[in-house]
Amino acid sequence: MTRGRGAAPSAEPAAAPTAAGPGAAAWPARRAWAVTWVPAAVAAALGLWGLSAPSLWRDESVSGLAALMPLARLRDLLSDLDAVHALYYLLLRPFAALGGPAPEVALRLPSVLAFAAAAAGVAALGRRLAGPLAGGCAGLVYALTPVAVRYAQEARSYALVSAVAVLSVWLLLRLCDRPSAGRCAAYGASVALLGWLHLYALLLVPAHLVTARLAGARLLPPRRPPRRPTGGPAGGPWVAAALAGAAVALAPLVLVAAGQRDAQVFWLRPPGWADVAAFPVEVAGGTAAAVALFGLAAWGARDALPVVPWAVLPPALSMAVSQAQPIYHPRYVLFAVPAVALLAGVGLARLPFRAGAATAAAGLLAFALLVVPAQAALREPGSRPDDLRGLAATLAAERRPGDAVLFVPRRFRLFVAVYGEPYRRLADLTPAPAPGGDAAAGADWGTAEPRTAANLRAALAGVDRVWLVSPRIGTRYASDERYRVLRETLTAGPERAFGSIRLTLYTRADGTAN
Repeated sequence: MTRGRGAAPSAEPAAAPTAAGPGAAAWPARRAWAVTWVPAAVAAALGLWGLSAPSLWRDESVSGLAALMPLARLRDLLSDLDAVHALYYLLLRPFAALGGPAPEVALRLPSVLAFAAAAAGVAALGRRLAGPLAGGCAGLVYALTPVAVRYAQEARSYALVSAVAVLSVWLLLRLCDRPSAGRCAAYGASVALLGWLHLYALLLVPAHLVTARLAGARLLPPRRPPRRPTGGPAGGPWVAAALAGAAVALAPLVLVAAGQRDAQVFWLRPPGWADVAAFPVEVAGGTAAAVALFGLAAWGARDALPVVPWAVLPPALSMAVSQAQPIYHPRYVLFAVPAVALLAGVGLARLPFRAGAATAAAGLLAFALLVVPAQAALREPGSRPDDLRGLAATLAAERRPGDAVLFVPRRFRLFVAVYGEPYRRLADLTPAPAPGGDAAAGADWGTAEPRTAANLRAALAGVDRVWLVSPRIGTRYASDERYRVLRETLTAGPERAFGSIRLTLYTRADGTAN
């Protein structure tokens, strides 16, 4: 059964410490420590396993480059794009400075640390709501969940968002248990931090409101000073005050991000029923694992009811809103996965068998075996959407003196720059010439204005080989004026794919490439 507020923290009889001697009194503390930190250690180990094997992909390239930019250049970038990730880029700066020639580990390390912290938080929440066994199971389920590991190994903010989401729920429950100004400020700060890391994570707030009501809090300030009810404290006014403070703190980011939306998420499409069905499989890494994970979560829901809104509402609201204004992507609701793991952990602890811990351990082992293929696949070199490392290695091996490079569209300069050394050895034909001459080599990655068709035609007069870096050229990019000039001037060779990014060598028709 779910432990109510005010219940004793453990089931040991009061006389146990005296009967067993002084050492027995330390056992509950040791057990609490293990329940919280063993899942964190497992999560850290899984996050570090094969961390550098997959190449950084385009979103991670932007993270790495932004984290290394001088602050003035970063400000210019954020004024046009990615303002919603400004805080993350600032937090990443000290790690990016350690990157060296192999930046994958340094750039992804904050996500691994956040993943471990989230696993500890899930375990702590599970212990608070349903006891030590449920807490330990919940933390370990989260550490094993493939989608959580996937984004623990990515240099983007999603793992940090999940960790802050766990923290915010913990602080919300504390606020509802015993309201105070300090707890109100802490909870409000966690919601503001959640939004500054990713605005779509604020879809968690409606779930918080439902959770607060389930926890016994009034959601609107009463007209008269309330008496503290016997069923739970009157925390509603405090929750409302905390959310109001968070809204004020987030207002500047909302205003800036609203103007960048079309450039930021233009590629999103309204999800359909196929996306609804695919979400559990993506979370668990396979159909059998999804049945096990979500089946256990459904079983545990009755004993951890305050967690259910956290697991259900963000994905449901994201998909519903996306029918009018697309905002849904599985990674944008990753912060709901800790709740699913928490419910599954409670479900494991409540399996209808007498063995208790042994049954839960067997269930954990079965789940671990089910996710082994997905866990292994995450570490494959080609497991990310783009293979930027392979692309850079190919350019480094095949470039010749006098070669040039052209990025179509121009933002692909930003997408590949994390492995920037080969590109610095090529004449970049993408940015417009600076006044007084061709200053392409000094232009900011991805932020300079592109050349006009006339500029490019003039530049191609003295170039025999041009490497085109682009997505698959379809109807979207076939009309790009720089691409048309390149096609008219030089002859395309075979197109090579590095994930979703294409590399094509254009040469003179007289066979200069040979």
